[in-house]
Amino acid sequence: MIRLSGHQLFTLMLIFEIGSTTLFALGIEVEQDAWIVTLIALLIGLCFVWIYTKLQNAFSGKNLVEIIMVLFGKILGIPLVIFYVCDCLWSVARSLREFGELLIITSLPKTPFYIILILFLLTSTYALFKGTEVLARASEIVVPIMIFFILISYILLILSKKLDFRNLLPVASSGILPMLKAVPGIVMFPFGEIFIFFMYWCYVDKKEDIRKISMKAVLISGILIIISSIVNISALGCKYTYVSTIPFIESIKLINIGGIITNIDIIAILVILFGGFFKMSIYLNAIILILKSLFKTQKYKSILIIFDIFLIIFSLNFEKNYIYHKWMVPFDALYFEIIYTNIIPIIMLILYYVKKKRIRL
Repeated sequence: MIRLSGHQLFTLMLIFEIGSTTLFALGIEVEQDAWIVTLIALLIGLCFVWIYTKLQNAFSGKNLVEIIMVLFGKILGIPLVIFYVCDCLWSVARSLREFGELLIITSLPKTPFYIILILFLLTSTYALFKGTEVLARASEIVVPIMIFFILISYILLILSKKLDFRNLLPVASSGILPMLKAVPGIVMFPFGEIFIFFMYWCYVDKKEDIRKISMKAVLISGILIIISSIVNISALGCKYTYVSTIPFIESIKLINIGGIITNIDIIAILVILFGGFFKMSIYLNAIILILKSLFKTQKYKSILIIFDIFLIIFSLNFEKNYIYHKWMVPFDALYFEIIYTNIIPIIMLILYYVKKKRIRL
């Protein structure tokens, strides 16, 4: 039986939320108001965390599959669970592609792309073979290192005098309507993706602490993302942030303290790789847990290997390049994943209240 401590849940959620956000300039379509849009999305995201944890507390000890079966029944529940699996597979494949592209762009330009994908996926698979608890313990080690790297990068940028906060002015220059249009995509990515922890919350020792831990993890990750947005725009300016392939790395490249501390973009690459590895692994592990719960099977490793093969083929063939990949992100958020991460949980909560008198809690 899987057992997760409160601290392990916190570190898993924090590193998952940061995940691949360092690859993108969230909300940059509204230029210097991107950080405001992210702040609004964070507040809405916290509301959704409340919805998620309300459902989890109502069905204590049950995972996403079991909650769906209670609320929708088998006829509607099984197809819905399968759709959730497809959604998670899509997210894993996109994450795998993202970090394969990252290594090609930054470190290994002459290495065949499929070799990078296979090695990255094999590393994740090895960790998952060891079990969910091992992945959680690993996150406890990696999160402090990752946060330290992020904070020291920002401090070094300040010491390098590379931040011009005038790039954040004027405030709300794009108007309220464009800002509001940009919010839904960020609500889903990254904050809405936290729904995947329905497959982890049921294993937490102290169920009464789930909401507090989840709120704390999302709040801290959201603050870090907002700070990242402010730093990128201050360092690069709106236009260059918008066109940069990976703004976080471009910002770190500006660090130069006396000609001694410079060329430390490896820090940014490590932060991104840490986030990508755990985000992909948490999603992939959740897929296997969903299928185990749905089909009552214990063939964890066999299912994982089958999905590994599928992910390699999909990642190699679906997208042409990284530019196409970035173009697809808003499409994912607004027309596909928002249904699973935001709309369906609201429907589930409404159904819970409607059926409350007939459900044994």
